[in-house]
Parts: sequence; C-alpha cells; structure tokens
Amino acid sequence: MASSRPSILIVEIPGLAPRFYVLSASSVQIGRVDGNAVMVEEDSVSSRHCELRRTGSGGFEVRDLGSTNGTRLNGVVLSSDARELYDGDELLLGARAKLRFVRALEVGVEKEPSRSSKETATINMGRPNRQEQPTINPVAAAMAKAAKAKI
Repeated sequence: MASSRPSILIVEIPGLAPRFYVLSASSVQIGRVDGNAVMVEEDSVSSRHCELRRTGSGGFEVRDLGSTNGTRLNGVVLSSDARELYDGDELLLGARAKLRFVRALEVGVEKEPSRSSKETATINMGRPNRQEQPTINPVAAAMAKAAKAKI
C-alpha cells in the first residue's frame, strides 16, 4: 500500500539555516554541484554523492554513488547497495552534512459541528472544550505595561 504522507528531507550544515525539501520526484540526486536535485554546499560532499529513489511501496531508499568521503545511514557506512529509509533516519554526507528523512503528518481541519452529529475531521486529544480566548496583541500589551510603569 502506497503511503499518502509526504516525505521530507531536512538538510543541516553547521552554521547555516536548515533547508527542507518535499520529495515528490521518483529519483533525487544529492551532491555538491549544480544539476543535483538537492545541492549540499559542503567541501566533504562529493559532486554526485548519493541518490534517493522511490520504492514501490511509496517510501524511499538511499544508495551511495561512489562518493569520496562516504554516506552513513544512522552511523552505518553505505555501499552502492540501496537501503530503505524510515521515518527519522539520519544520513551523514562526508564529515558535516546531516540529512534527516521524515514522513510529514498532515493537519486536518475541524468541520463545523452539526446539530445532529458531533463528528469532526480531527480528534480532540483530551483538551477541555474552552470558550475562545481573545487574542492579545504583544506590542499593545508591552506599551500598556510601559505606560503603567511610568504612572
């Protein structure tokens, strides 16, 4: 059965903001140079480092493309043989580039409750049904606090 949850790749390089990629292609090449679907600008990453490929079940597998500094999956060195990826798996490309594979959770929108049914599109996870609280503007609150302090 193919999974309907989108797959996401999070690229983390020390000193840079993380980047997020939704994996919608059947094959995703990762490397240091232009022409890769995911470009990882890190010296220890090879020009064509590794590849993610969609499986028949809707998931992904990864294989090293003969990189100079190797690819590790959860700390284990990969060969050119493909290995299946699971939610939360971590890839290390070269010395510092971390890639995390995650399956996204989708947020459902709650339907308007009908008078005949209390059915909703989402499940209330035990939070009490509270009256809607007014939204507080943080800037206005800070100004009011400052004005009060001057009195």
